[in-house]
Amino acid sequence: MPRLTVDLSEEIDKRLTEIAKKECISKAEAMRKAFALLSIAVKEKANGNSIGIVGNDKDNKPYVIGKVIGV
Repeated sequence: MPRLTVDLSEEIDKRLTEIAKKECISKAEAMRKAFALLSIAVKEKANGNSIGIVGNDKDNKPYVIGKVIGV
């Protein structure tokens, strides 16, 4: 498997560590998941779409909370 060395700010490393602990995954796995989301966002942007945040109401019906921009 190819390896990559990345320099992170202290703030990003702290947040990455927090997320990995909360999700019970390694920091490497958290980065792989982040890349997967970025990959989807780039693909959908090329198709004229965007990604968003969806919630569920009391009847479990989905509704859009917001649009993710800048990705």
